[in-house]
Amino acid sequence: MLNIIALFVMLMVIPEIVGMLYTAFLPEERKGMLLDWAAGFVILWGVFEVIALPLIFLKRSLDFLCIVYGGAGVLLMAAALWKARGDVIPTIKKAARSIKDISLLGWGNIILILGQAYIYVKYMHLNDDDAFYVGAIVTSVSTNTIFSVNPYTGMEYTSFPVRYVLSPFFSFCAFISRISGVHPAVTAHVVLAGVLIVLSYTVYKLLGKKLFFGDSKYAEYFLFFVITVTLFSGYTVYTQGNFSLVRIWQGKAVFCAVLVPMIWYMMLHIYSEQAGAADWCLLCLLMSASCMVSSMGIMLGAIILGICGIIAVIRDRNIKKFIYTLLCCIPNLICAGIYICIR
Repeated sequence: MLNIIALFVMLMVIPEIVGMLYTAFLPEERKGMLLDWAAGFVILWGVFEVIALPLIFLKRSLDFLCIVYGGAGVLLMAAALWKARGDVIPTIKKAARSIKDISLLGWGNIILILGQAYIYVKYMHLNDDDAFYVGAIVTSVSTNTIFSVNPYTGMEYTSFPVRYVLSPFFSFCAFISRISGVHPAVTAHVVLAGVLIVLSYTVYKLLGKKLFFGDSKYAEYFLFFVITVTLFSGYTVYTQGNFSLVRIWQGKAVFCAVLVPMIWYMMLHIYSEQAGAADWCLLCLLMSASCMVSSMGIMLGAIILGICGIIAVIRDRNIKKFIYTLLCCIPNLICAGIYICIR
């Protein structure tokens, strides 16, 4: 029972609270529990990259990472509760009112999403990549290390695995497993899989509202379209929908299913409305989170931002936003520089 409570707090409550650190700076019409939850994960993942990378190269233990990152999480929650102390009750009331207004299609979408999460929890898909991905989580928890032991051989690395070391999503999963006491394989295949599929569709719901200028009706149609495309993506193992359906616990799937649509959401907001400092800070943390979950995110995250920035310069003749966009890519540039040095 305590394990379940710990998981609920870490994956539902803490991201919801931390996300208020971002939404507290937004106008009232943009605030909401869905955005709080999604932004909370972005902040937590972005901060994890900043904390975990130095500790990996210093060869510190997993327990030490848990202490440092756990302390950072507590500080973020405290700052969020202080900053958003007047928004908590209104946000809850707004969410309660929105539940009453959910359409029949909206309830259908919820059932389809929860059905996919249930399949993840009830059944298990075996993937060859888990030999490393889940193996790395189990190895970290078993040996109390972070990227020091090769999950294939059980021997210490003589040199860091360049392809993986800059994206310690496995260490984040190990952190969840260590704190909750749930077995690493169960944490990845069951717990995180169910939560992340819901998080993915949460981001798509936010993206739909942004695409249709806040119209909830059309956002529900958009979400239903995304669900339908995802459910019929099994014709090849290379589609984003297939990654979401069968192995979302892997970092590269998290990047495709969660962070890429979140990048588009942020770029649509920043380049269509007046962006504040909080938006740019979250975008920078979003780039850090993209680096954390997958080595693909180091390159592709920066490419997406760069393309959006170039389009905005051509359309709006606004060089200021383009410069800010480039500054948000600093985490990607740092990771790329480290990659070149240790390769």
